[in-house]
Amino acid sequence: MRFSKAEVDAIIEASPRTFVPFNKLVLSEDHQARSGTAPAMSLPELAASIKDSGVLQNLVVVQAARGRYEVCAGGRRLAALTLLVQQGDIADNYPVPVLVVPADKALIASLAENCFHVPMHPADEFAAFARLLAQGKSVEDVAAAFGVTPLIVKRRMKLATVSPRLMALYREGGIGLDCLMVLASVDDHQRQEQAWAGLPSWNQRPEHLRQLLTRGEIESDADPLARFVTVKAYEKAGGPLRRDLFSDDDRKAYLLDPALLERLAADKLGKRAKQLLSEGWKWVDIRPRFAYDEYVKHGELRKPRRAPTPEEAQALKALDTRIAALHEQMDALVDRDGDGDAGEGVSDGGEANDAADEDDASRDRAFLALESEADGLEEERKARLEALTEWPVAWMALAGCVLHVGTDGRAAVKAGLIRPEDRADLAQAITEAAGQKSAGGGGSEDGADSARGSGLPALQSLPSAAGATARPVHSEKLMRRLTAHRVAAIQAELLDRPEVALAALATHLTLKLLADPLHGAYRLPNLLAISATGNQHELRGAAEDIEASPAAQRIEADRIAWIEHLPKEPDAVFDWMLGQPPQTVQRLLTFLVASTVNGITGTDTGRPVNDGLARALGLDMTRWWSATGEAYLQHVSKARVVEVVHAVAGAKVAGPLAALKKDAAVAQAEQLLAGRGWLPDCLRVQPHADAPVTGGEEVDANDPARTEAPACA
Repeated sequence: MRFSKAEVDAIIEASPRTFVPFNKLVLSEDHQARSGTAPAMSLPELAASIKDSGVLQNLVVVQAARGRYEVCAGGRRLAALTLLVQQGDIADNYPVPVLVVPADKALIASLAENCFHVPMHPADEFAAFARLLAQGKSVEDVAAAFGVTPLIVKRRMKLATVSPRLMALYREGGIGLDCLMVLASVDDHQRQEQAWAGLPSWNQRPEHLRQLLTRGEIESDADPLARFVTVKAYEKAGGPLRRDLFSDDDRKAYLLDPALLERLAADKLGKRAKQLLSEGWKWVDIRPRFAYDEYVKHGELRKPRRAPTPEEAQALKALDTRIAALHEQMDALVDRDGDGDAGEGVSDGGEANDAADEDDASRDRAFLALESEADGLEEERKARLEALTEWPVAWMALAGCVLHVGTDGRAAVKAGLIRPEDRADLAQAITEAAGQKSAGGGGSEDGADSARGSGLPALQSLPSAAGATARPVHSEKLMRRLTAHRVAAIQAELLDRPEVALAALATHLTLKLLADPLHGAYRLPNLLAISATGNQHELRGAAEDIEASPAAQRIEADRIAWIEHLPKEPDAVFDWMLGQPPQTVQRLLTFLVASTVNGITGTDTGRPVNDGLARALGLDMTRWWSATGEAYLQHVSKARVVEVVHAVAGAKVAGPLAALKKDAAVAQAEQLLAGRGWLPDCLRVQPHADAPVTGGEEVDANDPARTEAPACA
């Protein structure tokens, strides 16, 4: 509603301050100390405050011509009022409190207001929000009054509950806001203070602080068991949890009862276990978290594949022939790079260019059609081969499986495990079955490794339908480059995991000192018979871009910090070490172990030597490396570039790249892959299931692995 002139005059008459209608105010060009306009990000919050509480501080103005007033101090308030008028929240003649100053004093007044204004410390803001809520105001009311979301109000209230000692340190600049938010995620002041005290001065990073505070807790979005059970089911069962208001994911929670989580997972797996038993397996073990060590003495069968009938073999051969022909046609289209470039640089070559564009489009359509058909035939071939594999009933009656939660958070089955006591019976069953097939002239089964790890007689293998071995995707030089980045990433990850570093060092020494002496460590004339070599020089030699990587920079920063921390004289190091807290020595040992991690290789086959270490660290190479043109795409063929984009973004996106020149395809692929987290296989952590199973040995009572570890004094 519009104010009448009489209403405005009445307000001005009754007020000790002077009021001017909003529509009489303009921003001064000559009498302001600040230049430019107010920050746009702050206006909605200021406008909400004015709407809720009015203009609490008058604007400084000078009288201008035609009854107007120029604002020389209070530009942000004027901009916020303008926003409210535009939104229809106040009338355009809204009375605004002002202080009218002479023109010759205007610039001084503007300068004084801006120079002597002391901004509120964020800690005071946190406390004020908490007091408002304590007075009975709702989160929504406070959020509306300040033009922020309810989540921001809750976060500020949470920050106000941080330990007073830590809050005082924050006021003094001793703690950054990023670390304060991590500390506020837990309510216990003692835990907050202990976690902060446990951080070394050179490693006060929020991610390290979060690791200290969440030790023993289970992250709902990262733990497979938590994803399988779901937070909703865990809460319904009465499970305690803690939510982090400062997480970008408002559904993220930290579960505090691991035993309850495992029980809920086992209960959920129970129904599937009954189904497996009904299928004929002798036994089914439920293990929420599968531990391979529990089944190290078990043998493992491979699901056999029966020989195809003549009709099935003919159908598979026809599929292979057609798929090979399609791939040849696709390769031919990819090799036609640059065929449409003949018209480039010709001033009157419009028709030629149009023809080239049409040829490119036609080639793209043909490539996508061939690719679609090939993908469909591959799926059909896979389904036909799967139909040939089945577990023999006689095997299932003597074998079992483990039902567990996989790394993807879904139920997984490891089938075909043989207990030591069932090996003899299974061997007899397989022998009898083989004899019956031989006598009856039946087809053979795929089973050269069917009894892998169990000492059972191998079955005749069906010849593979796969074609000739393809040449390696990655050159030796690129493999050394990629694996150098993997080694650096493992080193960087290891810096925060002293328990893994200690296990790695103990493993190394065990293999050196407790194995066959012929394969033991070389003994050097040192204090200890241990040799150690840092491999930073080797990393730089294998990957010229390693120094710019986040992992290498992290390692170098820690190296410099330790050099500054250690005594300058070598003879003083041992005495210094004796005088340090165990935690400091452990962190130094962690850094030293990390600096020796090995694993650079020029071959694209086999299990990486550092894979067990990478798996223990939960290595995620997407944190440390991305498939840019310089890092990867420029070093592989264009067909490989198309293949990678196809795997990430699909055929429609990848198809057009095949018609581009290599540099253009790389540039476009780099954009398409940005932020998608794609990794070549050599940078992925291989699943533990690929490791050879060491079953088959009889249980030996004298086996050291079955006795208790010696107590160390």
